[in-house]
Amino acid sequence: MGKTKISKKRQRLSGRLSKVNLRKAPGLRIADPLKELVDPQKTALAILECLQSNDPEGVMEMIAIYLEAKDKTALLKGSALPKSTMYSALKHRNPTIKTLAKLMSTQDHKSS
Repeated sequence: MGKTKISKKRQRLSGRLSKVNLRKAPGLRIADPLKELVDPQKTALAILECLQSNDPEGVMEMIAIYLEAKDKTALLKGSALPKSTMYSALKHRNPTIKTLAKLMSTQDHKSS
C-alpha cells in the first residue's frame, strides 16, 4: 500500500495548528473513573435508586461493577466463599443476599 495523499489545503492547515498540552490547560483536571466506581457511598446511593425504581437488574449490575473495580484476588482471599460462588455471583446468576453481604463486607474491611 502506498502512502495516503493529503491535499495541499489540508497540509497548510495542519502546519498552522499547534498541539495543545491538556495537562497545562486551566480549569481541567485528570479524571479517575476507578475512584468514582469504588466509592462505597456513591455505590450505595446508586443501589438505593435502583431499588426505589424497582430495578433488580440494576442493583446486581451496580454490585458487579463495584466488585469488578475492586481486586478479585483480595476479595477471594478475604472471604470464606468458594471461588465458584464468587464468580457465579459476579456473573448475575441470582446470588442470595447472604452471598452479596459476604462479598461486600469483605471489600469494606479490606479497603479500610
